[in-house]
Amino acid sequence: MGVLDFLLVARMRRLIIGWAMMVGLGVALALGVVLPTKYESVAKVQVDSIQRNDLTGLVEPRVRVAEYLGQQAAVAASRVVALKVIDMLVADGALVLADYESRWRKETGGELVAGNDKRLWAADELLRDLQITANDIESTLELSYRAEDPAQAARIVNAFASAYMETIIDKKQRQFSRKAASFSDETRSLADDVNRAQDELAAYREESGILPLGVQKIEAAEVEYAALTARLAEARADEAEALSLLRQAQTTPRDQLVNFPLPDDAIPGRQAQMRLAAVAATLARIADRFGPQYPDYIEAAREKASLEQNILQSIIDRADYATRRVVALEASAAQMKADLTEMQTMRQKYDLLENKVSASQDTYNLVATRSLQEALQARVDSIDVFLLARGVPSSKPATPPFWIVVLLGVAAGAAIGAGVAVFIELYEGRVRSAAAVRQALRTQITGEVTQPRRKGGFAPRLFIRKTA
Repeated sequence: MGVLDFLLVARMRRLIIGWAMMVGLGVALALGVVLPTKYESVAKVQVDSIQRNDLTGLVEPRVRVAEYLGQQAAVAASRVVALKVIDMLVADGALVLADYESRWRKETGGELVAGNDKRLWAADELLRDLQITANDIESTLELSYRAEDPAQAARIVNAFASAYMETIIDKKQRQFSRKAASFSDETRSLADDVNRAQDELAAYREESGILPLGVQKIEAAEVEYAALTARLAEARADEAEALSLLRQAQTTPRDQLVNFPLPDDAIPGRQAQMRLAAVAATLARIADRFGPQYPDYIEAAREKASLEQNILQSIIDRADYATRRVVALEASAAQMKADLTEMQTMRQKYDLLENKVSASQDTYNLVATRSLQEALQARVDSIDVFLLARGVPSSKPATPPFWIVVLLGVAAGAAIGAGVAVFIELYEGRVRSAAAVRQALRTQITGEVTQPRRKGGFAPRLFIRKTA
């Protein structure tokens, strides 16, 4: 098809083209007038990607930053924050709730029921134009708001940023306040435990009548008990030796006691042996000269028997002394052992009470310090969020310029108009010939049926049936 043919076709279809242009121009003008020009203002908030361990109190990096920022974005886009924005704007005079009353009554009916409040509805209207973008790499939230007035957009987005930070801070303060209150209750409970432990220690001191026992005192008692045990063992050995010596002396004939081996400590026996030896010699000399009937012999014999009895008695006394010494040392050792055991038990109980007091005091100090930290955290003005950039009035609209809107409207309107015009022409147009139908539909024609002329002077139409 050449240019002349195209112009010829355009001339023949001038009504269609005119209709399309008229519809396109109308759509363009309608879009240009109806579509409002909006300005966008952006505020950026820094959110710390760190957290505090509840058990240790240490600050550590968050593991799931994206999820945390998603939660923060949900908080920023919540109705609670929007209501605070409404209150801020109304207090500053930048917003009047009466301006929303007509629209609120029109869309909701204006019935004062639960959830249908003008203030809540206005907050939801503000949230429609609010967009929040979270950046987990920078750990920031970008709040953007669109309005027809650039200054109003900046005021609202700044109000949203301030309300969000205030909400987070208030949440943190309430959280730390609850923790501080919990720690205060725990501190009071621990203080009572410390007082009870101190009372138990004082009562035990008063009941036992002792002062704090030092380690040196118990060690001295243990050393003394060990020395007494050694003396007892030595005494038992002496007793065994003395009893053995006594049994030997009792089985030894009396005339041989003069040569009986006595220990060095048996001084009376040894002296009696020395005297017995002299008396025995005298007795033998008298017997050789005068005989056993001589008075001096009888007196010497009596003295000899007495000395032999003295030797045996000294051995008996030595064994008896050893036995009594062992019994006395055993009694002293038993008493000292009982005293030492009681002292150790007392020391253990005393140490246990002291450790209980010390542990209670340490726990109380730790909880009191943590309570003070939580109380200080509850008074912090800014904790986790920082305003990096405030929203400023934008000089360029966020919506496309007017001429772009007009061009888009012309294109859309022309397409709509052309489509409608072609549809009308095809609906009202006539089929000129069978060849035209064959060329347009690319099918074969089985026959032509002439429609009877209608009343009213309409020309006959051709009904074409496709082949199977």
